[in-house]
Amino acid sequence: MRATACAVAALLFTLTTACNDRDGRDTESRIDNAAEEAGQDVREGVEEVGDATEDAVDDAGAYSYERRDDFRRDVRERLDRMDEELAELERDTKAEAGEARQGAVAKARGARRAVDQYVERLGNATADNWDDARLRVSESLDSAERAVRGLRPDAKPMGGTGGPED
Repeated sequence: MRATACAVAALLFTLTTACNDRDGRDTESRIDNAAEEAGQDVREGVEEVGDATEDAVDDAGAYSYERRDDFRRDVRERLDRMDEELAELERDTKAEAGEARQGAVAKARGARRAVDQYVERLGNATADNWDDARLRVSESLDSAERAVRGLRPDAKPMGGTGGPED
């Protein structure tokens, strides 16, 4: 779609600067026609994307519920890794004995426990409420992981992750 828009713009510029008045009127007509055709192409493209998105959402909902055991397994693996990292951070924090650091670790541990509450609800989820239950688990898990990531020794202020400098 961008290529079409760029082509129309280039054609517009070329034709308007290289033509006299009579040719300019003819050019305007051609440009109007080209713009109308390009607009129609864009409208059709948008409709196709909208239809594809609706189909994907419908498929994803059914697929997600059908694969709920896989989702639970993946969540459990992420939680296990988080538990290991939190245990290590707690050991390191005890050695540092900083109150602010201990508070941050406790907050991350609380965020981790909150995930368990949502995971427990997954067992009672039905096809009708699966998407909402899965979303709540994902959001709480992401929040807990951000809290843990912020505790890492290489974490940077203002939300950086402490990786190599760009």
